[in-house]
Amino acid sequence: MVGKKPPRKQTPPAVETAVLAKSDRRCALCFRLNGDLTEKHGQIAHLDHDPSNGAEDNLAWMCLDHHSTYDSKTKQHKNYTVHEVKAARARLYDFVAGGKHLTPAAETPYLQIEADKKILRDFLQVVPSNGAIEVLRTKSLGAFFQWNELEDIERFFDRRNGPDHEFLDPELEAARQKFRESCRGLLVALGTYTFPTQNEGWHAVPREWRDEAPERFHRTVNDLDTAANAVCTTYAELVRLARKKLAV
Repeated sequence: MVGKKPPRKQTPPAVETAVLAKSDRRCALCFRLNGDLTEKHGQIAHLDHDPSNGAEDNLAWMCLDHHSTYDSKTKQHKNYTVHEVKAARARLYDFVAGGKHLTPAAETPYLQIEADKKILRDFLQVVPSNGAIEVLRTKSLGAFFQWNELEDIERFFDRRNGPDHEFLDPELEAARQKFRESCRGLLVALGTYTFPTQNEGWHAVPREWRDEAPERFHRTVNDLDTAANAVCTTYAELVRLARKKLAV
């Protein structure tokens, strides 16, 4: 019958023992994606999805969730590849062979770095350098601007405020908080000194201030540009520090 799976063959005991011993029941994908080296309830996965292929190179210990995801055929996202899992397995085996999975003191820095890399990836997705940051670098907020050009800043400030978005490294977290504070300052200034124009979505400092109160107008524009520069500066400081500490 077309599409019928090959009959499942029992994995040779010696091969099964080798996989369990080399992984010590640590999931290769948990380790690769989250730096998680804790023991997992799981199964031995056939990487080529052929249950009759019991070769050791075709097997890897996975937690139940990752095994289910790996075997799924969803079209909603690109699934993990064989090469990706084998690379993760090789690195896991090295850690287990060196006993690093059993020494919390030695394991913690690695896990912290992996956790902080995950926070950094999320941060750069929410606030990419070619989004609101580029707008603030190249435009004066004293001119007309579209509010949606600055949505990155607003989204970060509103939705990335909690312990699940904090860096574990104290220096990195201090830099993130400094950036967050500069975002708060900019958003407050924009909310105080700029107003919607007749063109939908556009905001500006009131044009009449320029003629009726030029000193106030220029002081306001200067304050807005200073707030924008602070956001750009603290963003650059955070990204440079993260690249240095996390080697990314």
